[in-house]
Amino acid sequence: TGGVTRPFHTIMLRSGERAMAPMARAIASWASAPRLACPTRGAALTRTLRASSSSSETKEDKGDVLDVFPRVGSGKTVNRHLKRQGMVPGVFFKPGDETGELLSFASKDIERLVRKHGQVGVGARVLQLNFAEDGGGRREPVVAKQVMMDPSTQMVENVNFMPCGPNTKVKINVPVRAEGEDASPGVKKGGFAWKVSKFLEVRCLGKDIPPEIVINVASLDVGEKVFLRDLDLPETVSVKVKDENIPILKMAGKGK
Repeated sequence: TGGVTRPFHTIMLRSGERAMAPMARAIASWASAPRLACPTRGAALTRTLRASSSSSETKEDKGDVLDVFPRVGSGKTVNRHLKRQGMVPGVFFKPGDETGELLSFASKDIERLVRKHGQVGVGARVLQLNFAEDGGGRREPVVAKQVMMDPSTQMVENVNFMPCGPNTKVKINVPVRAEGEDASPGVKKGGFAWKVSKFLEVRCLGKDIPPEIVINVASLDVGEKVFLRDLDLPETVSVKVKDENIPILKMAGKGK
């Protein structure tokens, strides 16, 4: 039996080799052929995203300027239509005007400003509205009095603007920021600067609006506090708090 099986097995192998020979030659030919420099889908996507991001950053560098367009109508239906077009509704209120001027503007433009300054901080900046329908000739200095955001998506849903010339009296919220934490003995002991008030109500002229109120905590130890009376504010700026005995910032933590 072994004498019959061996030649038969050998014949099958040789037959298989002859059948596979054309495929082997094709594979060898393909392997030796010159290759085109084709990037993978992931590499191409990465380059596309980087190029898009770089281009977007260049185009977005417009300063605190917002191109606005007239808006007809209001309500949920109009807002949904604007959202589908990548636009956000807004209102420009002038003194004595209770209804205001209905506006719309690109979502990406207002999102850029919110990313740049923060939701509270964008309200402490004098922005410029460019009315595109007027050929760009009409410009209005404003403050974003109210910036309404979707709590789930953190996207801007609506903005109310108020005029803000250099001598316009304004009452706005200004963000509080701590600095000098690296040198703070309280931080070195394991404490942290706790902003009891994340923003303060400021009253001043448009030209004197502080973009932020900075509190230096470099000398603060654990348990020490900063009150309104401790702030070094310009004479042109007044701050109102509900209770002056409540600290604005505290070096919290148990310490080591």
